[in-house]
Amino acid sequence: MPAGIDPERVFAGCAGAKGIVLAVSGGPDSTALMVLASRWSEAPPLLVVSVDHGLRAEAADEARLVAENATRLGLPSRIMRCGAFSTDANVMSEARKARYACLAKAAAEAGFDTVATAHHLDDQAETLLMRMARGSGVYGLAAMSRETTIGELRLVRPLLDWRKADLVDVANESGLAVVQDPSNSDPHYSRARFRGLLPLLEEHGLTAERLAKTAGRLGRAADALEQAADRVLQEGFTADQNGVISGPVEALAGVHEEIALRVVGRLLRAAAGDPYTPRLDHLETLYNALVEAQAAGGEIVRTLHGCVVDVRAGQVALRREWGRQGLERRAVKPGERLVWDNRFRIDVPDAEANAGESLTIAGLGDAGPGIRIAGLGHAVSQTLPALFRDGQLIAAPLPVTASERAREAHPGPVGTLGALCLVGPALERGRTGVRP
Repeated sequence: MPAGIDPERVFAGCAGAKGIVLAVSGGPDSTALMVLASRWSEAPPLLVVSVDHGLRAEAADEARLVAENATRLGLPSRIMRCGAFSTDANVMSEARKARYACLAKAAAEAGFDTVATAHHLDDQAETLLMRMARGSGVYGLAAMSRETTIGELRLVRPLLDWRKADLVDVANESGLAVVQDPSNSDPHYSRARFRGLLPLLEEHGLTAERLAKTAGRLGRAADALEQAADRVLQEGFTADQNGVISGPVEALAGVHEEIALRVVGRLLRAAAGDPYTPRLDHLETLYNALVEAQAAGGEIVRTLHGCVVDVRAGQVALRREWGRQGLERRAVKPGERLVWDNRFRIDVPDAEANAGESLTIAGLGDAGPGIRIAGLGHAVSQTLPALFRDGQLIAAPLPVTASERAREAHPGPVGTLGALCLVGPALERGRTGVRP
């Protein structure tokens, strides 16, 4: 095994995990992750998961190869399938979101609390270059963090200290077959273009190690900003049981702009249930609008990052936006526990479906505009979770009121759905995901 690739050191940050999903595509990097995990003496239960996006004809065969390799290493595996992506420039972003959704689903169904990916030092250097090109601030230039929390799931990147070449050596030494994804070198994708720049930059001393070190130092600066943002959030903002966050706009206007931008990003991230932060230019635009409204004593309503931001009487409220397509719809089973929309932990009631019937967790808005939570406006009500059986509303987190037409569409009784809001805890967490 190459010097320095000690499984105990690689996974030292994963101590205490109940179980870990290993995200494995079949390439050399993720194959190395799988090999190292199989040699980790203190490993908790492991599950190898490969995701078939349906973007390439070879993907199904590659997923089967991953399963075969996992079996050779004595590890259980699972293939997850997703697809129906557009062919525009955002296809890679769409595929990434779908991949993480599949990994989170696999972890939840296995009762695991951690997902590990094979991002490495070269990936970190490429990410820094990409963020520099788009004019990112401190958070964006801090690149990828070692650990991210999504809902109640921990996403870890244990290989950030190692070069890709080291991981290729691990994969080759294992004797396992690996696949090569042609998109990794396809100049149609921006990451591939920046990857091609690294050898040229290294000729001038700008090595991947130095770029990654810069990202780490900027990460330290970002952490200092987070501590200042923590104080603002703790003193001025609260989240209610419905996931609505509120506080005084003055709390933003009274601190340095750089700290206020961090606060706005955290507010949006928590209210949207999104681990990623909006781009810095979008945050700046929203922040300026909030400060101007505060100074003028006016009212504004803005939408950003899947949230509605509403300023009235000097108070700002953020809530989840329903959006053009509504919210997540997810098939569930009686007695299942899951995290929905990264905002609520759901306990599906037992014995709610007979043979042939389907259960779905979706936004209450799927029941139509005539149904809302009693005492709560439709705009917030529609973003709360609800349980449907064959399209019929059967449970909601709080008592509902319904128009006559809505009662005709959903004639059965509406029971209580166990739903714990996770927006408050998310608001307390520091930097995570992609930073602006």
